[in-house]
Amino acid sequence: MTNGRPFRVRFVRAAALMALGAMLTALAGCISIGKPDADVSDVAVNRSAALSKINAYRAANGLPRLTLDARLDALSQDMARIIAANDSMNTRLHSARGLSGRLDRGGYPSYAGAENLGAGYRTFDEALAGWKGSADHDKNLLNKHVTRMGIARAQRPDGRYRNFWVLILSRPTEDGRPVI
Repeated sequence: MTNGRPFRVRFVRAAALMALGAMLTALAGCISIGKPDADVSDVAVNRSAALSKINAYRAANGLPRLTLDARLDALSQDMARIIAANDSMNTRLHSARGLSGRLDRGGYPSYAGAENLGAGYRTFDEALAGWKGSADHDKNLLNKHVTRMGIARAQRPDGRYRNFWVLILSRPTEDGRPVI
Protein backbone atom coordinates (compact mmCIF):
# COMPACT_ATOMS: atom_id res chain seq x y z
CA MET A 1 0.00 0.00 0.00
CA THR A 2 1.38 3.38 -1.07
CA ASN A 3 -0.24 6.83 -0.97
CA GLY A 4 -3.23 5.28 0.79
CA ARG A 5 -4.13 3.09 -2.23
CA PRO A 6 -3.34 -0.54 -2.79
CA PHE A 7 -0.92 -1.26 -5.65
CA ARG A 8 -3.58 -3.23 -7.52
CA VAL A 9 -6.00 -0.23 -7.65
CA ARG A 10 -3.23 2.06 -8.94
CA PHE A 11 -2.21 -0.56 -11.53
CA VAL A 12 -5.79 -1.03 -12.79
CA ARG A 13 -6.29 2.74 -13.05
CA ALA A 14 -2.99 3.18 -14.89
CA ALA A 15 -3.87 0.35 -17.28
CA ALA A 16 -7.31 1.85 -17.89
CA LEU A 17 -5.77 5.27 -18.61
CA MET A 18 -3.26 3.72 -21.01
CA ALA A 19 -6.06 1.85 -22.80
CA LEU A 20 -8.09 5.06 -23.01
CA GLY A 21 -5.07 6.91 -24.39
CA ALA A 22 -4.51 4.23 -27.03
CA MET A 23 -8.18 4.33 -28.00
CA LEU A 24 -8.15 8.13 -28.31
CA THR A 25 -5.00 7.97 -30.41
CA ALA A 26 -6.63 5.41 -32.71
CA LEU A 27 -9.77 7.54 -32.99
CA ALA A 28 -7.71 10.63 -33.76
CA GLY A 29 -6.33 8.78 -36.76
CA CYS A 30 -9.89 8.20 -37.99
CA ILE A 31 -10.91 11.83 -37.69
CA SER A 32 -9.71 13.86 -40.62
CA ILE A 33 -10.57 17.09 -42.29
CA GLY A 34 -10.26 15.44 -45.64
CA LYS A 35 -8.89 12.42 -47.36
CA PRO A 36 -5.26 13.26 -48.04
CA ASP A 37 -5.33 11.37 -51.33
CA ALA A 38 -8.43 13.16 -52.66
CA ASP A 39 -7.72 15.11 -55.84
CA VAL A 40 -9.55 18.35 -55.02
CA SER A 41 -9.30 21.55 -57.02
CA ASP A 42 -10.73 25.01 -56.61
CA VAL A 43 -13.11 26.10 -59.37
CA ALA A 44 -13.52 29.75 -60.28
CA VAL A 45 -16.92 31.23 -59.50
CA ASN A 46 -18.25 34.37 -61.16
CA ARG A 47 -18.77 36.08 -57.82
CA SER A 48 -20.27 39.22 -59.32
CA ALA A 49 -22.91 37.22 -61.21
CA ALA A 50 -23.67 35.15 -58.08
CA LEU A 51 -24.00 38.33 -56.02
CA SER A 52 -26.28 39.89 -58.63
CA LYS A 53 -28.61 36.86 -58.66
CA ILE A 54 -28.74 36.60 -54.88
CA ASN A 55 -29.37 40.34 -54.56
CA ALA A 56 -32.16 40.19 -57.15
CA TYR A 57 -33.79 37.39 -55.12
CA ARG A 58 -33.40 39.36 -51.89
CA ALA A 59 -34.77 42.55 -53.49
CA ALA A 60 -37.82 40.64 -54.75
CA ASN A 61 -38.40 39.73 -51.10
CA GLY A 62 -37.93 43.30 -49.80
CA LEU A 63 -34.45 42.74 -48.38
CA PRO A 64 -31.32 44.90 -48.68
CA ARG A 65 -28.45 44.11 -50.99
CA LEU A 66 -25.37 42.16 -49.94
CA THR A 67 -21.78 43.01 -50.85
CA LEU A 68 -18.96 40.64 -51.69
CA ASP A 69 -16.33 40.03 -49.05
CA ALA A 70 -13.01 38.46 -50.04
CA ARG A 71 -12.49 37.19 -46.47
CA LEU A 72 -15.75 35.24 -46.70
CA ASP A 73 -14.70 33.96 -50.14
CA ALA A 74 -11.54 32.53 -48.56
CA LEU A 75 -13.45 30.92 -45.67
CA SER A 76 -15.96 29.51 -48.16
CA GLN A 77 -13.14 28.06 -50.29
CA ASP A 78 -11.61 26.36 -47.23
CA MET A 79 -14.95 24.70 -46.44
CA ALA A 80 -15.51 23.75 -50.08
CA ARG A 81 -12.15 21.96 -50.09
CA ILE A 82 -13.03 20.11 -46.88
CA ILE A 83 -16.37 18.81 -48.08
CA ALA A 84 -14.94 17.94 -51.49
CA ALA A 85 -12.07 16.00 -49.90
CA ASN A 86 -14.60 14.08 -47.82
CA ASP A 87 -17.07 13.74 -50.73
CA SER A 88 -19.69 14.66 -48.15
CA MET A 89 -21.36 17.68 -46.63
CA ASN A 90 -21.70 15.85 -43.33
CA THR A 91 -19.22 17.64 -41.09
CA ARG A 92 -19.37 19.16 -37.63
CA LEU A 93 -17.86 22.29 -39.14
CA HIS A 94 -21.22 22.94 -40.81
CA SER A 95 -23.30 24.10 -37.87
CA ALA A 96 -24.05 27.42 -36.21
CA ARG A 97 -21.28 26.76 -33.71
CA GLY A 98 -18.93 25.50 -36.43
CA LEU A 99 -19.47 28.55 -38.63
CA SER A 100 -19.08 30.91 -35.69
CA GLY A 101 -15.81 29.24 -34.73
CA ARG A 102 -14.48 29.35 -38.29
CA LEU A 103 -15.38 33.05 -38.58
CA ASP A 104 -13.65 33.75 -35.25
CA ARG A 105 -10.53 31.76 -36.20
CA GLY A 106 -10.49 33.59 -39.54
CA GLY A 107 -10.36 36.94 -37.72
CA TYR A 108 -13.89 37.80 -38.80
CA PRO A 109 -15.93 38.95 -35.79
CA SER A 110 -19.61 39.06 -36.71
CA TYR A 111 -23.09 39.62 -35.34
CA ALA A 112 -24.83 37.23 -37.71
CA GLY A 113 -23.86 34.39 -39.97
CA ALA A 114 -25.38 31.65 -42.09
CA GLU A 115 -23.97 29.07 -44.45
CA ASN A 116 -25.35 27.08 -47.37
CA LEU A 117 -23.58 24.00 -48.68
CA GLY A 118 -24.42 22.30 -51.93
CA ALA A 119 -23.14 19.17 -53.63
CA GLY A 120 -23.63 17.78 -57.10
CA TYR A 121 -24.66 21.08 -58.72
CA ARG A 122 -22.68 21.76 -61.91
CA THR A 123 -23.55 25.47 -62.11
CA PHE A 124 -24.28 28.29 -59.73
CA ASP A 125 -27.82 28.54 -61.10
CA GLU A 126 -28.41 24.89 -60.14
CA ALA A 127 -27.00 25.50 -56.66
CA LEU A 128 -29.12 28.62 -56.17
CA ALA A 129 -32.26 26.80 -57.32
CA GLY A 130 -31.48 24.01 -54.87
CA TRP A 131 -31.01 26.48 -52.02
CA LYS A 132 -34.23 28.32 -52.86
CA GLY A 133 -36.06 24.99 -52.87
CA SER A 134 -34.86 24.07 -49.37
CA ALA A 135 -36.62 25.79 -46.47
CA ASP A 136 -33.50 26.13 -44.30
CA HIS A 137 -31.24 27.24 -47.14
CA ASP A 138 -33.84 29.70 -48.37
CA LYS A 139 -34.13 31.12 -44.87
CA ASN A 140 -30.38 31.80 -44.99
CA LEU A 141 -30.62 33.49 -48.40
CA LEU A 142 -33.37 35.72 -47.01
CA ASN A 143 -31.70 36.43 -43.66
CA LYS A 144 -32.42 40.12 -43.01
CA HIS A 145 -29.47 40.51 -40.64
CA VAL A 146 -26.63 39.64 -43.03
CA THR A 147 -24.83 42.26 -45.12
CA ARG A 148 -22.05 40.39 -46.91
CA MET A 149 -21.40 37.16 -48.71
CA GLY A 150 -18.60 34.91 -49.86
CA ILE A 151 -18.94 32.02 -52.27
CA ALA A 152 -16.70 29.21 -53.46
CA ARG A 153 -16.67 25.95 -55.35
CA ALA A 154 -14.39 22.93 -55.25
CA GLN A 155 -14.40 19.88 -57.46
CA ARG A 156 -13.09 16.34 -57.45
CA PRO A 157 -12.84 14.03 -60.47
CA ASP A 158 -14.49 11.07 -58.75
CA GLY A 159 -16.88 10.30 -55.95
CA ARG A 160 -20.57 10.72 -55.41
CA TYR A 161 -21.02 14.49 -55.91
CA ARG A 162 -17.91 15.85 -57.68
CA ASN A 163 -19.02 19.51 -57.34
CA PHE A 164 -19.23 21.30 -53.99
CA TRP A 165 -20.51 24.80 -53.28
CA VAL A 166 -20.27 26.94 -50.15
CA LEU A 167 -22.03 30.25 -49.56
CA ILE A 168 -21.30 32.14 -46.34
CA LEU A 169 -23.51 35.07 -45.41
CA SER A 170 -22.51 37.31 -42.52
CA ARG A 171 -22.75 40.66 -40.84
CA PRO A 172 -19.29 41.65 -39.59
CA THR A 173 -19.13 43.78 -36.47
CA GLU A 174 -17.74 46.63 -38.58
CA ASP A 175 -21.18 46.89 -40.26
CA GLY A 176 -22.81 47.59 -36.89
CA ARG A 177 -25.39 45.72 -34.85
CA PRO A 178 -28.47 44.47 -36.64
CA VAL A 179 -31.73 46.21 -35.86
CA ILE A 180 -34.04 43.65 -34.33
